[in-house]
Amino acid sequence: MDIQQLKQRIDASGKKLVTLGNEYIKSKDEIAARKVLVKMFGEISQQTLLLGEQNAQMDRNQRGIR
Repeated sequence: MDIQQLKQRIDASGKKLVTLGNEYIKSKDEIAARKVLVKMFGEISQQTLLLGEQNAQMDRNQRGIR
């Protein structure tokens, strides 16, 4: 996956986190809030993975390796 694709996926993940954060704020009870937090942690994990892939790709690009 190239840098541009990774950037788009990271941006989409960021927007999803904002949406989940707003959903968390609006949660009416603790159970609903915890469910949203689980989704948020999953998305943060996914975003961390994507950022790692982007970092590795940038390193490969800088070294001229494909």
